[in-house]
Amino acid sequence: MSKMNRLKTIVKAPASIANLGPGFDILAMAIEGLYDVVEVEVSDGEGIVDVKTEGIFSVPEGPENVAYRVAKSFLDYYSITNIDLRIKVVKGVPPASGLGSSGATSAATAYALAKLLRKDINESELLRLAAEGEALVAGTPHYDNVAASLFGNIVLIDLDKGKVYKIEPRIPIYIAVVLPKTPLRTDKKTGLARSVIPKSIDLHTHVKQQSSLAKLIYALMVGDIKLFGEAISADFVVEHHRAKLIPYYYELKELALKLGALGFNISGAGPSTFFVHKSYKEALSIGEKLISFLKDKGVNSDLLVTRISDKGSEVIHQ
Repeated sequence: MSKMNRLKTIVKAPASIANLGPGFDILAMAIEGLYDVVEVEVSDGEGIVDVKTEGIFSVPEGPENVAYRVAKSFLDYYSITNIDLRIKVVKGVPPASGLGSSGATSAATAYALAKLLRKDINESELLRLAAEGEALVAGTPHYDNVAASLFGNIVLIDLDKGKVYKIEPRIPIYIAVVLPKTPLRTDKKTGLARSVIPKSIDLHTHVKQQSSLAKLIYALMVGDIKLFGEAISADFVVEHHRAKLIPYYYELKELALKLGALGFNISGAGPSTFFVHKSYKEALSIGEKLISFLKDKGVNSDLLVTRISDKGSEVIHQ
């Protein structure tokens, strides 16, 4: 790489909800309202990567930050050795919440580096490099959250080819997220939530799960939000095992559906939960009742009522 002047860009990436019930590791949707902002500065140097953090949420700096892992992977992949990177991560997505916090940072970092250093990068390469950040927190790379934070809307992942299929819903969908103020744990929380999932399932369970996933995709294709909600609620593989990590999960789900939520499940690895509705007003009302229910149980939580974000990572300052 030739000598360069100091270059800088600032990118924001949205939070995301992975799995959407039956779509473990292959489905996710970007949501409005919560974002990570990553500033990347490039200068001539010797391959030094320096990562600092700001924002209301505390996350590690330096090599323990996912931005560092993504940046080093990016430099190694393209054999770039004659530059230094200074990265500032401003956390707006709460960590260990199940809202793709590490995925948002990873996506924004990879996108910023691509804009500065490799404008010819294709989507598959961008996705793979962003997913390296997830390997730091989950033990292995996974693509769902980073894909949603990179590309926006709802994404379906082809794991073998590293290809992303983007789905733009044909109907308005409101998402209410219940965020417990006390996370499960902040250290390797995603790895913990993945460790409780069975390594294999029987054929009957597989068929039921495939049916639910197909129903979800069909509902998006035809714009049937009621069917979409039914599919979100019907996970036969992951939900039962992760529910044990979330206090009062099934009571909360039962109450949400009784009050009129169209579909309810765990957001990503948890502990946040989410439901969908066709009305903002109704989603807000139901969400407030869920918050009150949890408060009576001694669990303080926040509520976010939002929409699917049609934007993924984007440059906000060059």
